[in-house]
Formats: sequence, structure tokens, C-alpha cells
Amino acid sequence: MFTSFKAGALAGALLLTVPFARAQAPTSLPTHAVRSINPTDNDFRDLEFLKAEIGPARVVMLGEPSHGEGNVFEAKIRLLRFLREQMGFTTVAFESGFYDLHKAQQALEAGRPAQEALGNSVFSIWTSTQEFQALLPLVGKGGLRVAGFDPQLMTDGYSGDMVDDLEEFLAPDKSAALLNFDYLDQVISFMGQSFAFVPTTTLAEFEKEMAKVNKLVAKVATGSDAQRRTEAAFWQQNLRSLLAQARDYAEHEPELKTNETFKASDSNPRDAQMADNLLWYVKQHPQEKVVCWAALPHLANRTDHFDTAEMQAYRPMGRAVKDGLGPDQVYILGTVGGGGSYGPWFREIKPVPTPAAGSLEAELMAQPAEYAFVSLKHDAPSRLLTTYAVDYTAMRGPWSEAVDGFLFLRSVHPTHKAVLTAGATAPAADSAVLARTTPDGLNPAGRPVRLATGTAANSATVRGVVLDRKTGQPVPYASVSVPAQGVGTVADGQGRFALRTTGSTLQVSSVGYAAIMVTATTAPLTVRLAPAAYELQGVQVRGESLDPRKIMKKVLAALPKNYDQGDYLSEVYTYRRMSNFDSLSYEGEYVSQVRVPAGQKNLHAGFLMMEDREQHRIREKHEVKTLAKGLKTIVMLGYGQGFYTAGADPVRTSPLFKSGRWKKYTLHLDSVLTRNGETVYQIGFVAKRANHRTTGTYLQAGYRGQFEVQQRDYAVTHYEAKWQGDTVLQNAVARKYVGKPVLTARLYSNLYAQEQSEHAVDYLRAANGRYYAWHSRGLGLEAGRVLKTGQRFYRQRNCEQYFTLLPAGTPFLPLNPKADSRWDGMETYQLQFTDFHPEFWQTYQRPTAAATQPKP
Repeated sequence: MFTSFKAGALAGALLLTVPFARAQAPTSLPTHAVRSINPTDNDFRDLEFLKAEIGPARVVMLGEPSHGEGNVFEAKIRLLRFLREQMGFTTVAFESGFYDLHKAQQALEAGRPAQEALGNSVFSIWTSTQEFQALLPLVGKGGLRVAGFDPQLMTDGYSGDMVDDLEEFLAPDKSAALLNFDYLDQVISFMGQSFAFVPTTTLAEFEKEMAKVNKLVAKVATGSDAQRRTEAAFWQQNLRSLLAQARDYAEHEPELKTNETFKASDSNPRDAQMADNLLWYVKQHPQEKVVCWAALPHLANRTDHFDTAEMQAYRPMGRAVKDGLGPDQVYILGTVGGGGSYGPWFREIKPVPTPAAGSLEAELMAQPAEYAFVSLKHDAPSRLLTTYAVDYTAMRGPWSEAVDGFLFLRSVHPTHKAVLTAGATAPAADSAVLARTTPDGLNPAGRPVRLATGTAANSATVRGVVLDRKTGQPVPYASVSVPAQGVGTVADGQGRFALRTTGSTLQVSSVGYAAIMVTATTAPLTVRLAPAAYELQGVQVRGESLDPRKIMKKVLAALPKNYDQGDYLSEVYTYRRMSNFDSLSYEGEYVSQVRVPAGQKNLHAGFLMMEDREQHRIREKHEVKTLAKGLKTIVMLGYGQGFYTAGADPVRTSPLFKSGRWKKYTLHLDSVLTRNGETVYQIGFVAKRANHRTTGTYLQAGYRGQFEVQQRDYAVTHYEAKWQGDTVLQNAVARKYVGKPVLTARLYSNLYAQEQSEHAVDYLRAANGRYYAWHSRGLGLEAGRVLKTGQRFYRQRNCEQYFTLLPAGTPFLPLNPKADSRWDGMETYQLQFTDFHPEFWQTYQRPTAAATQPKP
């Protein structure tokens, strides 16, 4: 995407340099009326003229003004259908990952659904829109092939598996054991996540390791196995593309560009590699005829004769492709709009500017047709024209050198959020959501302060100290609370605490330790916490030799029958607390409704967080201590899993439970238990290579834990895990970008000495026989200092949530009218719009694990 470097930067810069005063009204251009842009309209008589217009071209490029016109997407799909059905075009190539689309084609050939294949490969700026869905039936077996030409990576898609796939491909060669695949994964993953080169290494070191890889791939490319030779040819091109992208990131640092400093020529390295990738595909598949789908600037031919220095320095990929294949082998078709509005569904909608007199759009608006085609190649060669074809910014130049023809739409409209219909039961279009994107709660650390739950006469102050059971040393800043009363405190740096309460039982916990319950007494308490271990108390253990991999396969096979696959509605009670050293920073509770969508699968809602996600409606809130000014919502939430409802259910969202992913983990059978007459397997796991595709969370150095499986039905009934943050990488990023005027500097403003989080979930079997996550508990710890100020922090976050399924037909609460509907899945965002009603909390019965847990 042209805007993926810096949204609108090119257009913003060009706006300052376009010589509007010199625009003159041209002689009227001939037009072809186009009857329809409906992608389902298969009467192509109105497009017959395109056969002569396009001629013998093997490549047709379909451009768009920005990425925010829904009916332009529809028009392009109708053109795509015409080109396939009437002119024999066979492939659609997207401005998306070269590697990702290669894998998508393999997935389509294997019979995978188009929605899945393109959702894991094509940038969500397109796939997340309703208008794009009409393209899906056109690809796959018996339809169009797919390809990509962008060197950029989509780590939430297929390219997240690139290093694993490379390792598997080279495995037959014993020399592959000498390659540092972990290093390659770190560099490549960071490139995909941050669109930058990882600051923990150098380009020279990466090139050195890549040279070793290339040597082995070249060896396969000259081997005797024809199939592996074909695969090796792809890997050689993919490695070239990857190296080119790494060099661009390392040498030019495009991520540091702002709207003011970004120039069109900054995209030259990317455009050059996109052209190289496309040319490789065309030459590798000489029988294919290719339609390219991208932003118009990339597809343009020559812009060096435009009257702005910036465009003169720009080298679009279209120019290199025409030079490589010949001018008659490539046809470039752009789209222009005369009015309306534009913008992706998740961003601000903007009006299309009124075309200036003498512009191409003004001339076309004076004609009666809703849709029309103008041939610049045949009817306006070398003619100076002013048009708004790039991000609705007027530009003047010999447009026939850049574009062969334009499709004109009198009015354009923004894109709309896609509605997923497969398996969905949600009645409203905007309620179908894909990803329960945020985990919720693992800390038995206490509940919010209740209103009028007792009297001062009945309360007493409990004092004590929290120690490590093994070392006897104090456990600093442990959480101490009274279950079901919302009374809690934080121990000081020496583990000492004092809590005034009417309760008889205290719950004590800290990150890295198993939580325990102790009896409150008037005498000082000594609480000894044991380091957390993945073992259960009060059960009979018997040894048995079983293969955990076989058990895991049965778990995955049983997921459809054990867990709801359709939409369902839950009521959720949430308690949150955050402390910094021994000071309470936030404490609050709220009751919500959550609609969990069919097919929910991604913690972070996919690439760029643009997939559909769960809907959350806060009904009541009670905040004991609100966030201090300057603290951001993300600070309260933390990151990783276990801190909000969209990720409370790891069976749905964790990569551990995705089909085909279990090979990325080392699995071991810890024990076989007999509990209440049921045989239960305890299976431990460790991610072999800690990246986003295995941990489910970015910037992690480790992911390990344990889950329990019932032998009777192979249902997961308990899960607990721990993530270790990659503080080395995070600190390197912070130091690189400190003081820079870019978003990354604000996101990475701390130096970490420690970062870890934990998540534990219990599952309950519902009346329909299916299991759901009913209790989620999360802990997080961050220790370090703010880079610029040196201010130290020791933040602990606790979140606990209880889910109660609601009967079918229960009305879903409306979104608070003050809230932005685009963020209807962000629960803490909605807190600011929710009022406090004391009468609700005076009678509300807070759930607890003891009260809610099913009886044997």
C-alpha cells in the first residue's frame, strides 16, 4: 500500500507544489459510457471496448485513488471478472506480501476457503471491507490464481511461519543444522511487526546469515528433484525480496519519516522490489495473464515529466514492469471520482474535493454518465491534464505517460466493515465480530471496595508480612485482598502489609508465586508464598506412558464439538487493580455484556488489528481509584493475554490450540490424575521459538505453561501460562528512537529490567454440553525506568473475570451513544462513558471462584 509507509504523505507534500494556476480547460475527451460497476453484473457488453483498448497486454494494472473507496473496489472486481471471463486473465496479484500470497495459493489448491487464504495474505485494508467480499468467489480451484508482489511482511498472516517453513524446506540437508534460524526469526518477525530493521543486530550480520541460507537454497535449485527445484526458485526470489526490504529498512529508516519529511522517492526501493517480484512471477509463469490490484501511484508508469520535483524523482513499479515486459504487454487503468466521500471504515471519512475548473474530473462531471471510461493512451497522448487520481490531490502533467486510461465514478463512497456470515447468528451487520482479542484476568488479588458492606465496629486491621517460602526473603508489593468484598491492599517493598477488613479470609498473590488463602487474625501474620509450579493439590497421581502429541491431536479434533462455534452472549464481572511499588494506581470493577462471535480466533484481531472482534457493553461500573492524569489506558490493561475479555479464552485465541501449530511447541505429559472419578491429563508446553505466531503476543522471549485435558471427551478444562517479555529487544528499540518525532518513540519510552505476565483459565461445561471459559485470572509485572526522565516504576496489574452464559434471545445492550462504535470491543475505553450507580453495587453479589465453581 502506498499509504502503509505514511498515510497520505505523498499527497500532502504534492498539495504544496501543484501549479493550480496553470491548469487550463482541455478540449473535450471522447468517453465510453459504462453502464454498471456492480460486481455481480455479468452483462459485459458495456465493457466490450476494453478488448481493443487493452489489446495484447499480459498484465493489466487496476489502481485506486486511495484505499478508502468501497465502490471503487466493486468496480475493480467487475473489471476483474470481465478480464477473466472475456479476455482469459488467470491471476490476480495484490499489493500484499510476496510470500503470503504464495502460501495463499497453496492453501487454495489444498481446498482451504478463500476467506481464510486471503485473510492470511492480503492486507486488511481490503479484506476487512464488505465490498471486497465479492472477490472471494473468483479465486481458488477453477478460478483465478493469486499472487503478491509486496516485499513487506504480514506476520499475522502466512509470513509469520516463514522461518519455520524455510527450516523445514532445508531440513534434508545436514548443513541446515548450522544455520541460526532463531536469529533469522527474530529479525524477520521484527520487520513484519514494526516495518523496521531490528536494532539488536546489524544489516551486515543479517546479510552474512542470509548468504549461508542462499547457498543451501542454490544447492537445492540445481538438484535432481524437479519439485524441490521449483520450490527453491521461489525461495531464491523470496530471499532476494526479503534482503531488499531489510536493506531499505536499515539504510533508509522509512519508519522515521513524518508527513512533513516523507517524499515519494522514499518509496523507490519498495517499488523497485515490487516490480522485481512481479516480473519474476510473470516470467516464471509464462502462460499466466495477470491483473494487479494496488494503489495507483505504485502502478503508474512515468511520472518524471510531471511539473513537480517530487514526482520527477519518483520511480513507480509500473515503470519498471513496462520496461521489463514491453509497453504493449502492460496496461495501466486508474480510477477517479468526481464527488462523494472516501476513507477506510476504521478511519475518519473525508469529502472528495470539488474538482477545479479545467480538471479532468470537472469535465467528466459536466457529462451525464454516472460511470465513464477515458482512454489517455489513444485519445490524449502527451496531453497535459490536471486530475485528482492520487489521494484526491490535484496534479498536472502528461498523464498518458503514467496511466493508459481512467474509469470515472461520479460519486465514490467509503468502505464498510465486512460482515461475516458463515456460522454467524448475530442479527445486526455491525455485531458480527471475529476476534475475542483481549485476555482477561488472572489474579486472585482482591476485589474492589464495596459500598456499605459492613461497619467500622465490625472491622479490624490485619497486619503481616509476605515471604518467599524457599528463600525466606520478603516478597515485595504482593497483593492482599478479601475475596467477594473488594477490600484489598498492596504490601510494601519489604513485604509488609496492613488491611482493615471485616472478612475472615485473605487472598495473597504475587507474580511468579502460587496464590494462597490465609485466615485473618488479630496477631501479625507471616504468609509464605511458594514459587508458582504447574501442579495441583488434593488429587491422586498415577504414572502412565502416553504420547502428549497424540493427546493434543485428539484435543484439536474435538474442539468443534466441545466448544461453541456460533455466536453467544455472556455477562461478565471484571475486577482490575494496578499498583506502582506500594501505591495503588487504579482499582475498579464493572459488569458487562460480551458478544463472542462465531469463528473468533485472533487475540489482536489480525493484521493491523482490522479484523472483526468481540463486542463489549459495560452496564455498570464502580471505580475506587481512577487513573492519575497522564496514565494511558494501555498502561492499565497491560499487554499479553489475561487482561481483558477478548483473550480470556485461550482455546479460541491462543496459537497453541490452532490446528497444525502444535509442532511449534515442545509438549510433555506431566502427569495423569484421577479427580472425582475422571481421568485428567496434565500436559506441559514450551514454545520452541518465541515469536508472535507461537506466543500470541508481540515482543516475547518465552512462553510456557500447562493445560489439563479430560480423557472422556478430550476437552481442555484448565490452562495456565507464563510469558517472559523480550526486554533486550524492547530496550534496544527504546534507545534507538528516543527523542525522535515518531509514534515508536512514544510507544517504546521505557527501559525494562523485568517484564512478565501470567494467565490462568478454568472451563465449565454448559447445559448444551459445550465448554466455555467461566473464570479468567491475569497477573502482570513490569519493572524498570522511564528512559528520558529516569523515573523508576514497579507496576503490577491484576485482572479477574467471571463469565455467565446468557440464554438465547437475550437482548444485547446498546452501545453508549457517547462512545465511538469503531471501538465497541474495547472495554476500558467505554468506562469513561459509564455512570456509577451506588444502588446497583449495594445489592450486587460479586462472584467468587468458591461460590461459582461447579460441585463434583
